[in-house]
Amino acid sequence: MAPDERDPKPNDKVPLGQRLFERPFLLLIAGIVVMLVFYTLWGLVEILSLKPAPLP
Repeated sequence: MAPDERDPKPNDKVPLGQRLFERPFLLLIAGIVVMLVFYTLWGLVEILSLKPAPLP
């Protein structure tokens, strides 16, 4: 394979997944945001599904 065949051509589109994986800080922020939203929603569902405690 010639070296020029490995290099992407200027008019070739880079896939979205590859562009995201080439930015580690964006992945870090996305992971934190996804987990924050997931656990916040999970906690809200748990709180809203609790039955009121009977008073003594």
